[in-house]
Amino acid sequence: MLGLARFAMKSPLHTGILAALFAVVPLLYVVSAALVALTTLRQGLTAGTRILVFAMVGGLVSWQLSGIPLSLLVLVIVTLLAGVLRVSQSWNRTLLVGAFLGLLFAFLAQMLFQEQFNNLVEMAQKLVSTGAGDDQTRQFFELLKPMVGFVILSSQLLEALLSLLLARYWQAGLYNPGGLTTEMHAMRFTRHEVVILSGAALVALLYLPGALMLFGIPFIFAGMALMHGIVAKLKLGGQWLVALYIGLVLFNQIIVPLLMVAVVADSFFDVRSRIPERSSQDDK
Repeated sequence: MLGLARFAMKSPLHTGILAALFAVVPLLYVVSAALVALTTLRQGLTAGTRILVFAMVGGLVSWQLSGIPLSLLVLVIVTLLAGVLRVSQSWNRTLLVGAFLGLLFAFLAQMLFQEQFNNLVEMAQKLVSTGAGDDQTRQFFELLKPMVGFVILSSQLLEALLSLLLARYWQAGLYNPGGLTTEMHAMRFTRHEVVILSGAALVALLYLPGALMLFGIPFIFAGMALMHGIVAKLKLGGQWLVALYIGLVLFNQIIVPLLMVAVVADSFFDVRSRIPERSSQDDK
């Protein structure tokens, strides 16, 4: 993958053509988004926007072929977040901006595509309807209608952040070896940031459940960065991280709340600094 980034960065034309081609393929538009983000991180928002235009052309073709315009949303979000990360040099602020940006787009999507979302929910309801005891099913899908935009934007925000992470990996590999590892191990929300994020998540839980995941994603990213830092400090080995990722996929209802608690605790008490670093001699 690093070879792809090296080839793409030879010229803006290389980057633009590759971004457009990858954007056409539904499962590979995250690579297109990463190329746009890499250009933005390296050369600024103006240069990134030029590559975004190429990628959007590919995204429009994909939209016509598949009828799904989701790649366009990821491309726009990742460009904006790459601009924030370039200026701030802070993953914390980028994650916070991403959550609130996702919330804004979710409100817009819910207003503009409410009818399409309702039709989508009704189609899903018909597929699972059994004809008997459908009252609870009907109530569930009625509750789901005002949340579809927020669920979709949560997935798009996650994809955008993963694309940005890939772009940062490429940037570190090409221009700053080891830089991404240092960034991830040092990522830590300040008390003010975690209070803002926790408050937003609490408001979402009480009044807008569909938006809860938008504010959960920054906690997940920060929590995984914290775990990576602890594993590296204790020199526990990669198998612990593999187990953590498997647990996150299979038991997310347990792991995600634990990660959120860990992030809050780290922001207030700086947990990782209190963990003694294990020397290489301890492995012998």
